Amino acid sequence: MIDKEKLDSKIEQMYQEANIPGLAVVAAHKGNIMYEKYAGFRDVANKLPVTSDTIFGLASLTKSVVALSIMMLQDKDKIDVTDRVVKWIPELKQWNEFYKQNITIHHLLTHTAGFSGMNSFHLARRESVEKDPDGTYLLGEFNGNGYVETVRDLIEAMMEENAPFIAKPGEIFNYSNESYALLQEVVERASGQTFAEFTHEHIFQVLGMTETMYTFNDLLSEAEVTEIYAFTKEHPKKPFHSPTWWKSGKIYGAGALKASAKDVQKYIELYRANGEVNGTRLISAEAVKTMKTPQATTPNGVQYGYGLVIGTYQGEELVGHGGGVKGISSYMLAAEEITVVVLTNIAEVAAENIAVQVFDAWKQVDDKVKLATPEIISLTEKQLARFVGFYETNERQSVDVTIKEGGLQLRLQNNVISHVKPIGNDQFLLPDGKKVTFLTNADGEVQGIFRGMRYIQKGSDKLSNSQ
Repeated sequence: MIDKEKLDSKIEQMYQEANIPGLAVVAAHKGNIMYEKYAGFRDVANKLPVTSDTIFGLASLTKSVVALSIMMLQDKDKIDVTDRVVKWIPELKQWNEFYKQNITIHHLLTHTAGFSGMNSFHLARRESVEKDPDGTYLLGEFNGNGYVETVRDLIEAMMEENAPFIAKPGEIFNYSNESYALLQEVVERASGQTFAEFTHEHIFQVLGMTETMYTFNDLLSEAEVTEIYAFTKEHPKKPFHSPTWWKSGKIYGAGALKASAKDVQKYIELYRANGEVNGTRLISAEAVKTMKTPQATTPNGVQYGYGLVIGTYQGEELVGHGGGVKGISSYMLAAEEITVVVLTNIAEVAAENIAVQVFDAWKQVDDKVKLATPEIISLTEKQLARFVGFYETNERQSVDVTIKEGGLQLRLQNNVISHVKPIGNDQFLLPDGKKVTFLTNADGEVQGIFRGMRYIQKGSDKLSNSQ
């Protein structure tokens, strides 16, 4: 059992240190809620507290709903994950490079289609970002022309952008909003319903998720929608009220869901219980097992199933997913007996760490198990020099790599990470214990860096002399 007083104290400390305006934490044991923590405010200025009914953005947690929908349709023999995407979206045949790749639904589900970081999905957010008084400050100016409202608009934008593929399908994992937008279109064409209709009828209503929605019109009818916040770029970072939500038109599958923490708990329970909740089976146990089985591994060793991140911690198999964009940091996880949900109303917060803290409390671990730290090796400055450069994608991801104190320094937009130490010829350890891996071609030339869940291509050296 959880020592609630002790866990409350730890989470309160994490919440305060991270400068989170509002936080909701819900944990359940075999479907029964055993711990709740609501801290801070959904509206700081008016001192309105976070409650069990507060609606938060979920961001990329939505991707697991897309994957679940695909597998439910496969259960009904309406589609197969081995189907080529052009079977369902034949207009993609016009994009010659796409058509030649033989990309399947499986490749989209696992972020292994070979897409580089693209600008196309950002065009779906463009209108709301440009109307946001803080939009340019937080995201910068937009490149390119046009706006995207629907997945069909996105397809046109992808073909026009015609970004080069970074690999053949199945070779490299690269997190892709565009992939999950295309999957939304597959769900609609295979089911004959809109994505919102399909998921509400076959998932949310069945699970009793009454505080779950996609659109902002739906949000207006809810009494307890959180205000959203952002961090200043200046250091030390401070949260400030930035009330404009960034929309993505009618492209819901990449990250448009909003819900209360209790509703997300009902949802994540589906994976813990292998497809059957409250005596109702939504999906076959075999299909859930497939979703929870590693289907791809990132260069940094993270395993991914279908819309779920998979790993082993404290001797248990865990599945989950996080999400983050302006006003949102979220995480959900499921183990054999428990589920944990963490929602906040600000980006750039390690919601996963709070979820793991709850899991540790359940396992009655006083201090986190200290995993074996990889051995730091020594590289000469000449050996380190091959990694120096500016890495960027059309998706607004960038890393400027320089040499510092026998290791590397990474400048990520407005953040600087120093003391990045080599643990292999092409892999480095960050101070927080995570890894970055540099990818090379057959001649050993560095082509890109893999950080987090994204492959970022090496570009010019235009910023590589920054200090």
